Amino acid sequence: MSAKKSGCPETGPDPEFVFSRLARVPAPPATPAATPARARVSRRLARHTASFARDERGSLIIFSLFMLLIMVVIGGMAVDLMRAETQRSRMQSTLDRAVLAAASLDQTLNSQNVVHDYFNKAGLGSTLKSVTVTRTLTSKTVSASAVADINTFFLKFPGINKLSAPSAGEAEESIDDLEVSLVLDVSGSMNQSAQSGGSKIDVLKTAAKEFVYLMQCDPDAVPPYNGNCVVQPNTVSISMIPYNHQVIAGEALLQQFDTTEEHTNSSCIDLGGSDYNSVPLALDPQVINASNPPSTNPSIKRSTQLDFWSGYGGYSGRNARDHARECPPNVAPYNRRTIIPYADDYTALQTAIDGLYAGGNTSIDLAAKWGAALLDPAFRPGLTNMVNSGLIDANFAGRPYDYTKPRNTKVMVLMTDGINTSRIWVKNQFRSGPSPFYVVKSNHSAIPPGGWNAQQDHISVYNAARDNAGYRPYRRLDHGDWSWTPDGGNNATRLDWADVWERYHVMTVANALNSAGINNGNRWWKLASYDYTSIKNQRLNNLCTAAKNQGIVIFTIGFETTTASNQVLRNCATSPSHHFDVQGTDLRDAFASIARKIHELRLTN
Repeated sequence: MSAKKSGCPETGPDPEFVFSRLARVPAPPATPAATPARARVSRRLARHTASFARDERGSLIIFSLFMLLIMVVIGGMAVDLMRAETQRSRMQSTLDRAVLAAASLDQTLNSQNVVHDYFNKAGLGSTLKSVTVTRTLTSKTVSASAVADINTFFLKFPGINKLSAPSAGEAEESIDDLEVSLVLDVSGSMNQSAQSGGSKIDVLKTAAKEFVYLMQCDPDAVPPYNGNCVVQPNTVSISMIPYNHQVIAGEALLQQFDTTEEHTNSSCIDLGGSDYNSVPLALDPQVINASNPPSTNPSIKRSTQLDFWSGYGGYSGRNARDHARECPPNVAPYNRRTIIPYADDYTALQTAIDGLYAGGNTSIDLAAKWGAALLDPAFRPGLTNMVNSGLIDANFAGRPYDYTKPRNTKVMVLMTDGINTSRIWVKNQFRSGPSPFYVVKSNHSAIPPGGWNAQQDHISVYNAARDNAGYRPYRRLDHGDWSWTPDGGNNATRLDWADVWERYHVMTVANALNSAGINNGNRWWKLASYDYTSIKNQRLNNLCTAAKNQGIVIFTIGFETTTASNQVLRNCATSPSHHFDVQGTDLRDAFASIARKIHELRLTN
C-alpha cells in the first residue's frame, strides 16, 4: 500500500516533468543558404562601389584645396625667411661696428668687453657666441660670431620650427706693408719766425721727428715718448725728401736712374714738363738687367752746378760758390739735405732731420716727383740693387710693392711753407760737351778766397767764327787781346761745359763770352732759363693726379702759407680732408694726425 504524500513540496523536481518541458522547446533553426534577395543586394553594392571609384566629379575642388595649402605654406615661408634675414642684418651691422671699435689700436678698453657691450646695448646679447682677439707687435685683429634662432609661423607646417640666422666678421688695424715718402720744405723762408715763436725750420724738425717716431715706433704714443715701440722693425719704410729749388738725390741713389754723366760732382736732375705726367723715373738699363747694354742716350738730365744766386746774377768776375749753386756738391754740409731712401730706423731719421737747414727757392713739383717715384714699383730693381750693395735694409727687398698688392699702402706726405718759386736751369747747348773756355790752372778750388782772378786761371775764350774768317780766334782775358793760341799755349786745357759751371758764376761766363764776341750782351738769360710759378703749379697738379690715379695716398700740409698756396696743395691732396692748413705748433698736430690716419683701420671680412 503506498503511502499518501504529505502537503509539503518535495525537495527535487519531478524528472518526468522536466523531460516533458524539454521536449516541448523548439530547436534553433539551421543557417539558411544564401537567398536570391541577399545576392541581389550584394551585386548592387559592388556596382555602386565601382561606380564611385570611377566617378571624377569634384576632383578639381580637392586639387585646389591642396594648391591653396601649398601657396599658404610658401608665402608663409617667405615671411619667416624675411624675418630671419632682418634679424641677421641687424646682427651683422652690430657686429661690424663692434669689431671695428674693438680692433682700433687707440681702443683703451678690453676688446672683448667692447664687442659684448655693443651687442648688449642693441638688445642682442644672447645671440653673441664668440669673440676672439689677436694682437701682434704691428696689428690687432678682432673676430666675432653671433647666431639667432627665429621661431617660425608658417614653416611649422612642413616641420621646420626654427630658422638659424648666423653672422660673423673680422676687423684689423695694421701697419704692415706701409711705404711712406716724407717730403719736407727746407727753402729759405723756413728760416723765418713761426707764429708760435722760434724759426719755422725748428718747428718742422720737432714735428717731423715725432712723425717718424709715431710711424715706426708707436702710433698711439703721446709726448713725452718713452721709446717702447709696438711697431715691428722693418715693416714701415720711410723715404725722406728734403727740398728747396732742387732735390739732392745723392750719388748712390742717382746712379740707379738713366741720367747723363757729364759730371758726378752733384746729384740733382732737371726734368721737363712731360716728366710730370706720370709717376716713375726711368732706371738705368743695366740696373734693370745687368746684361743690358749701357744707355747711349740717357733720358734724365743731370743738373749743372750753376751758380746764379751769388748776388742774384748781378756780379761778374766771380767764381762759383758752392752754397749758391742750383745743386750743391755731394760733400758736407750740403749732403745733410740728401734724400734718405727707404729708412728702417726712426732714430737715424731723427738724426737726419736734426741736420736739416734752410735756404734757397721752392720747387714743390720736383720734390713731389721724387716722393712719388720712390713709391712706384718701377723703382724696385733700383732698390734691389741698393739692398745688394748694403745701402738699404734687406728686409725691404721686394719694395716698392705693386700697386695691386693687398694690404699695401703707399703714402706721400708733402709739406711746404710757401709757393712754387722760380728754378733756373742751363740751356741744352751749354750743358755738356766742349766749351770755348781754355784755362791753364789745373787745381782750381771751388770756393777760392776772393773773387775770380784771371791771372790765376789764365782764361781764354775761343771764337770759332773769327777762326773761320781767318782772324785771331782766342780772346785772352787776362791780357785783353786776341791771339792765335790760348794763354799758356800747349799748357792750356779746354774745359767742358760741366767744368765751366763747376768753376764760374753765370755772370762771369756771360761777360767772358761777351768780351769774345760770343753771346753778345752780358745777359745770363742767354745761357739759362726760368721755370716760373704758374708752370710749376701745373706740373705739380699733373704729377699729383698721376700719383692718385695709381692709388698713392697724398697728404699735404700748408705751414703758414697763403690762401692761393693752400688751394694748390688742396688740389694735390687725395681729398680736401687730406690737406692741413696749420699755424705754429699746430704743425705737430697735423703730422701726428696724419701718422694715425696712415695706420688706417680696415674691415677685413
